[in-house]
Amino acid sequence: MCLGYDILPETVHNVNAGKVPFAGLGQWLGFSTEPLVKNGLMRATNRVKEIIDDESVKVHFVSIPTEKKGKPWDGALQDVSKKLAAKRIKNGPDLIIIESTLSPGQCDEVLVSTILRSGRRLPKDFLVAVAPRRDWFDNPGLNVHTIPRVVGGIDGKSRRAAMDVLGIICSKLVPVSNHRIAELVKSTENSFRALNIAFANSLARAYPDVDVTELINAAATKWNYLAHYPGLGTGGYCIPLAPEYLIEGARTKGEHIDLLSAINEVNRGQTKFVGELIAKNLPGSSVGILGLSYKRNLKVHVLSPSLALIDTLKHAGKEVFLQDPFYSPEEIQRIAKVGTFEYPGDLRKFDGIVISVPHSDYTETPVPTLLKSIRSGTLILDAEGAWESYREFFRHKKIDYRKIGDAGWATTGKKK
Repeated sequence: MCLGYDILPETVHNVNAGKVPFAGLGQWLGFSTEPLVKNGLMRATNRVKEIIDDESVKVHFVSIPTEKKGKPWDGALQDVSKKLAAKRIKNGPDLIIIESTLSPGQCDEVLVSTILRSGRRLPKDFLVAVAPRRDWFDNPGLNVHTIPRVVGGIDGKSRRAAMDVLGIICSKLVPVSNHRIAELVKSTENSFRALNIAFANSLARAYPDVDVTELINAAATKWNYLAHYPGLGTGGYCIPLAPEYLIEGARTKGEHIDLLSAINEVNRGQTKFVGELIAKNLPGSSVGILGLSYKRNLKVHVLSPSLALIDTLKHAGKEVFLQDPFYSPEEIQRIAKVGTFEYPGDLRKFDGIVISVPHSDYTETPVPTLLKSIRSGTLILDAEGAWESYREFFRHKKIDYRKIGDAGWATTGKKK
């Protein structure tokens, strides 16, 4: 039986109703949750005492936010660590598995130290392991069962116990020598992606008259080149924060982390560059942005580039509106501080259109509908090629379509 705890009543309600609130989350799980709820195998609560006082609860998956305002943050981990230190334990130690992304050293400095200060002992009272989750909600083949899972423990017994539990769910486990290595894994792999995205963004800005997408595809024919492409910037919990976690945990600072600092400067600068480019090229003053979330077909707007883009455009005196099929008008107003519009009918109102994220609602819109909804002379900036296959139709209607990375995408004035 699984018992979940969350501070948000809405999350608790969804779990207890057997609802999966995100379309991608269902395929990532790979099974329906409703039968588990009906059979009493799964429920949620916002009363943490139900877990702390229940001696039959023996395994604790810690999956909490570790960022706040774009920076690493350990407030939630501190809170959970204090709660776990008070756990009633019977018949051997409880197992704690941290799934959240951590700054290197955070497991010892927050969780382990809190447990020890409370008078509890390791491994007598608790086994502790780190197994960062790798989520990819956009591909049915990459789910909680198939994605390899790295596991490290504070000792061999903790690692073995964590592998026994995770082995029920995950088909491939990757043991590492200790929890410190496991802590570093997620930040390292996502910093690698952030670095390559920064490289692609820099290429697109340094060579605005070159088709950088074609260039990258050609380079990727070399066996050891991994293709990443330019875009609007990076968003979400993982990629923008990964270098920050590595910087936070570094034992030596200074020149050793200069590259890590530069990664996010380039990627954040990309969003500002795009916003200023739109402001210079816009034939009028109104901009419609498609997509608030940072990733397609997902309702997560943490560090979304769209939010920074809105700020840049508003600062340039433009009137900005935002649409996202996963967010209500009230949510858009509260989060982005702008109004929304009807898609696709209201596209004709705008002098410029930005496709920030290629939601299926956008990519599956028939081309006749788009051509009817967009005025001639409109500037379209497409971050990821959602409408790339329509470019010839746009050209015939004299719509200024540009995909980030196209030859001439950063031209000031109408693209030749």
